Amino acid sequence: MFYSQPSHRAASVRAGAALLACVLGAASLVACSPAHEEDSMAGGSAQTSARKPGPITHRKGQLQLAAVPDSVGQFLKGDESKAITYYRIETGMHMGSTTEHQPRYALSLIKLYIATYVLERGSFEDKYLALDMVADSSDESAAQLFEKYPRSIDAIAKEYGLESTSAGEDWGHSMTSTYDVVRFIVQLMEDDPTHPVLVAMSHADAVSADGYQQNYGTAKLSDVVGSKWGWSDSKDRHSSVSFGENFVVAASIEGSAQELTSYVRKEITGKNLVKGNNLNKEALANPGAVATRLTTSSAAPTATSTTATPAAATSSEPSSSAPSSQPTSRTSASKTSAAR
Repeated sequence: MFYSQPSHRAASVRAGAALLACVLGAASLVACSPAHEEDSMAGGSAQTSARKPGPITHRKGQLQLAAVPDSVGQFLKGDESKAITYYRIETGMHMGSTTEHQPRYALSLIKLYIATYVLERGSFEDKYLALDMVADSSDESAAQLFEKYPRSIDAIAKEYGLESTSAGEDWGHSMTSTYDVVRFIVQLMEDDPTHPVLVAMSHADAVSADGYQQNYGTAKLSDVVGSKWGWSDSKDRHSSVSFGENFVVAASIEGSAQELTSYVRKEITGKNLVKGNNLNKEALANPGAVATRLTTSSAAPTATSTTATPAAATSSEPSSSAPSSQPTSRTSASKTSAAR
């Protein structure tokens, strides 16, 4: 059930811009995006008679996604070559890999931060250019906007509390983490479910400005409304972030688009969603037990910090297909060609 095609509808850049015009100028934003009445399968909740708790909200810039320690939900597989983060908006359930905080090349996911900055502080014309950039992933637009707004990435990182995010010498070598991307999208959704950046993601072009297919990774989950993708020039690195009515998920891999899709499908499963929900409920009900377990775990020699800093670049890249769930290195930013 998790392998269905994404529900977002691709549109041309101009068609997307026309629709986004109503987002920028209309009094009613609800009409700009379709209604989604069914519960997201990627949200993973089985039907029960009990009423679900209301959504958990965050202060802008709040560092932690869930009401429990991040490590409670860090049971998904990941290593220095891949990471994944998932958040359920309705219940505050979080799950991810132990590598979800590691800074990695953001690739074109960084355009989400640039676009948000331009929408908040840029010129009228640049706002439309930024939204087109989200939809068609134009590198030319990214370069133009980053040159004009060089503080955009770092300013958004500070505003939204993105600890693993930083600007590079150019936009294509900037850093972020899957955790940061998810927390960023969650904050946009909480602030405005029809935020212009989210609407642009929901009307992403099927083919990017440079001719690359935008339909892989997290976008392959069911009930996805919007997505943004990233890839390196050499196509050996891929990333994506997607959101639905009640969930946000991001993943990154040193590997092909197909490998990223496979990784996402193996980790975001019904079994793991049930496990994540149970762990979240247990941690909320017994915070003392969680604190004790975390203290014991942190004393072990194999413990891994949830906050990572990028290591020095290396000339070799690890295989992206290794399924290990025990990261042997915190290095995630090895030398790469220009990112898309």
